[in-house]
Amino acid sequence: MAIVRAAWDAWGRGDTKALFEFYDPEVVWDVTHSFVPDLTVFHGHEGIRDFFRQWRTFFAEYHAEPEAFVDAGESVIVRVRQEGRGHGSSVGVEMPVYWQVYRLRDGRAVRVEIYRDEAEARSSVGLDE
Repeated sequence: MAIVRAAWDAWGRGDTKALFEFYDPEVVWDVTHSFVPDLTVFHGHEGIRDFFRQWRTFFAEYHAEPEAFVDAGESVIVRVRQEGRGHGSSVGVEMPVYWQVYRLRDGRAVRVEIYRDEAEARSSVGLDE
C-alpha cells in the first residue's frame, strides 16, 4: 500500500517521472466503470498520458486527492475526491467521489480501474461486504 501512497505523493508534487516509474510499461488504465461514458481502456504509459490529455480538456484547473487507502492483498483501493474549474465557463466544480483499484505486481501498477461505486470496486478485488 505504501507504493500507492508514494505514487499519489508524486502526483501531488507534479513529479511525473516518479509517477510513471510506478506504472508498469504495459499498464492498463480502465475507465469503463467510471462516470465518463466516452472514455474506455488505455494501454501503457502513452495511453495514460492520452487519458490525462483527454481528461484535462474539460478543465482549466483540476485537482484530485486521495481520501482513503484500502489494502486488498495484491491490490489497493483508493477513495478519491476531485474538483476543478471548467475550461470554458471557469465555474468551480466538485465532482462525486470515485474509487481507483490498483492491481500490483513487483511493486508496480499493472492495471488501474476507475469505479464510481464503492461496492463494485470492493467486489472487483474480492472484498464483498
